[in-house]
Amino acid sequence: LRPHETTGVIFTHEAIKAVIKESNRYNWSSPLPERAIDLAMDVMMLWNKKPDAFLVNEQTVSEFLSLKTGTPHGEIQSGERKKLLNLEKILHQQVIGQEEAIKQVAEALRRARSGISNMEKPVGSFLFLGPTGVGKTETAKALAKTYFGDEGRMIRFDMSEFQTPSSIDRLLGSSQLNQQGRLVTEVKDNPYSLILLDEIEKAYPEILDIFLQILDEGFVTDAFGEKVNFRNTMIIATSNAGAALIKEEVEMGADADKIKQDVIDYAISNNVFRVEFLNRFDGVIFFRPLSGNELTNVVKLMLKKLAKRLHDEKNIDVDFSDDLSAKIIEKGYNPIFGARSLNRYIEDTVEDILAKKIIAGEVRKGEKVRIGL
Repeated sequence: LRPHETTGVIFTHEAIKAVIKESNRYNWSSPLPERAIDLAMDVMMLWNKKPDAFLVNEQTVSEFLSLKTGTPHGEIQSGERKKLLNLEKILHQQVIGQEEAIKQVAEALRRARSGISNMEKPVGSFLFLGPTGVGKTETAKALAKTYFGDEGRMIRFDMSEFQTPSSIDRLLGSSQLNQQGRLVTEVKDNPYSLILLDEIEKAYPEILDIFLQILDEGFVTDAFGEKVNFRNTMIIATSNAGAALIKEEVEMGADADKIKQDVIDYAISNNVFRVEFLNRFDGVIFFRPLSGNELTNVVKLMLKKLAKRLHDEKNIDVDFSDDLSAKIIEKGYNPIFGARSLNRYIEDTVEDILAKKIIAGEVRKGEKVRIGL
């Protein structure tokens, strides 16, 4: 590799080593050494745009990958170091309660970024157990935003839509029909992303075997024989399995560790999940039902997001009455649906009141409005 002969750009020995190493994660569309050369050419194309640039070092390669993927590469800098060491606090800005769950995922992210986790597997993989509306999906969104830089980096699959044998083709593609599968296409197009597998217990059993391989080896082969790289993704699966058992044990006052183990035992004994499938995850995390104080904080967070949206999009400032959160919980909370019932109630009441005021011209851009029930 002698790029300096045609471009005037020189790669240091350490930069070439970094290119070879990173190409194994960055690009699987071609074999070595071709993919390493492709990465080197990509780096040069960017570097040549800089004035007086002629030397590419290891940091240059890291800077290119960080820019290209939206995720940090190379040595941990001071700003990122601070974020990594305060991950729990950052995630709790978006997720209420669930301290143990947040602690486990934060620890896994620190291991991945420090380079001590297995580089031949996804960045992180977790199975979130627990009833509906306790923060499982919200935690996945927070992880996508925190680790990959944007909630839009989350690719969601409703696994209740993949319950038949033909569902495998919808994920991996069909060579007979010459159709690409959604899973492999999404990951090829967005290799640095969080994959959310919602209600995975409802998927066709053989689909779990596909993900077992992905969790274990970091890749899957599509219907056309192409290996698709999942080693830059984070995989979150959620499950409501054992919801009735959880409700019963919570009412009896059982602690979270006991409930988690009982739910796992229930899932195994009822053939919801096999032991080897559960063991492939970096962590099986239980999300407990929210307490009264946590519900209040959830409502306040929802209202805060609503107020921010109105300010950003309509230039309208919203102030809420002091007793609004309590009234929303009193009238809108349904333990079967958890926090989702609160969000739905806010949409049906608070947002409806605001919509009517805006349409009627009672509140305009630049004005402030107070809302109560």
